[in-house]
Amino acid sequence: MTDSDKKRLYTVLGLFFLAIAALAPGFFPGKMPSWWPSDKINLGLDLKGGSYFVLDVQTAEAVKSQLNSIAVQAKRDLRKEKAGVVRVKQTGELGLAVTLVRDGGIPKVQKYFQENYPTLRRGQDSKSGRRTTMNYTMPADKAGTIESDSVDSAIETIRNRIDQTGVREPTIQKSGASRIIVQLPDVTNIDAIKSTIGSVAKLDFMLVANPGDPGGAATVTKKFRGGGEVQLEDEILMSGDVIKNANVSFSPDTNETEVTLRLNSVGARLFDSITADNVGRRLAIVLDGVVQSSPNINERISGGTASITGGFTADEARELAIVLRSGALPAPLEFLEERTVGASLGEDSIRKGVLSMLAGVGLVIIFIIIYYRKAGMLAVASLLINLTFLLALLALLQATLTLPGIAGLILTVGMAVDANVIIFERIREELRAGATPAGAVEGGFSKAHWTIMDANITTFLTGLVLYWLGTGPIKGFAVTLCLGILTSVFSALVVSYAFFRAFKVRDSQGELSI
Repeated sequence: MTDSDKKRLYTVLGLFFLAIAALAPGFFPGKMPSWWPSDKINLGLDLKGGSYFVLDVQTAEAVKSQLNSIAVQAKRDLRKEKAGVVRVKQTGELGLAVTLVRDGGIPKVQKYFQENYPTLRRGQDSKSGRRTTMNYTMPADKAGTIESDSVDSAIETIRNRIDQTGVREPTIQKSGASRIIVQLPDVTNIDAIKSTIGSVAKLDFMLVANPGDPGGAATVTKKFRGGGEVQLEDEILMSGDVIKNANVSFSPDTNETEVTLRLNSVGARLFDSITADNVGRRLAIVLDGVVQSSPNINERISGGTASITGGFTADEARELAIVLRSGALPAPLEFLEERTVGASLGEDSIRKGVLSMLAGVGLVIIFIIIYYRKAGMLAVASLLINLTFLLALLALLQATLTLPGIAGLILTVGMAVDANVIIFERIREELRAGATPAGAVEGGFSKAHWTIMDANITTFLTGLVLYWLGTGPIKGFAVTLCLGILTSVFSALVVSYAFFRAFKVRDSQGELSI
């Protein structure tokens, strides 16, 4: 064995032991040193059991929410500039109407929108008596961007909420233009999860309207959490985007469970100003359009904290704190599909999948050893190393192994054997043509090289298309298939070649045992 043959063999063995090390945490969970990589193969929902949801993001609502936010901010800013604006409201799906009591404020409004919202297009103004309404429209491409971004934002918000519940190894992925697939292993309490990830959590602070004040601000009617209705001034004084943290606490006065909010620096200054200007009035805390509480402002509050009360149970307060910490969803979610997969089904699937893989591998091993003799034994060793490499890659990439993924493992075995069969038959052809054993090995590997590459490249491209267009189990199969192709080609062209060069595969007459 030459020095290059030794280097080739030692490289293969080194990679093999690294693969074993990568798989160790899965076989000995919690027993590896702290410095050891903790990556392991995650089991999918069909193998481990848990909850499965298909959510649809109401993307059109994200556009409406964006326009409403613009309307609220523009109304507040233009009133400070004394532009004579009495109302800013959304019209239609993409429109915004600004109503002024005098035409002299038109230049201020136009300048304001040009500087702050340049993407909005000004349309035709309309007159109603002495009032003028300036109409703006959001371009369709801008609305499309908001809709697309709302799905990505919803995925991150859902992920943050689920992470805070302690669920390990969740699968959250986009499906199509507006749908999200959520898989939560070992979680079967669907109602609690739906409450946590489905709440929009849009938090607004608004003043309760003064009764009998005909010259007051425009009002809106909101429902109380405990029942009944209340009139609120339509201006949103502060939104939930200023929340820095939210925690469950107990009121020292009433001993009720409440949610304490910690505001960021902007929110602290804003809340200080709101409470200072409205001492003696009631401040409503509105969550998803429902008034949770409306405490009276007894004094200026400068500490940057606020609290939400409303007769919450401990679980309700905890769920509310989670959704407030993770931020509001950009748009409501619709649960299109929900189901629970029992762990017993997963155990049965794992058992049958492993048995089928062992049966397939066993039959292949028996055939290849009988048919190709000592060369077949080298192919079996290469096959086992191939599977080790594949499982190690799945662990390092923290891939999720599903039942279709097990099918991909079995297919990988067949493809790896196929590559070895091509090589062995080429070697036999070289021997029949009169080549020496060493020459036959070199010629066989050389001539089989591009045949193996061509066949596997086309299959690899098919796997990429499956991963790109597929969802859920199809993606799991595609991942295993693509990784299996990479390890199979490497094992056939590198590992098998290293073994042929390093070990004697001759029979008693000195011929190749193939």
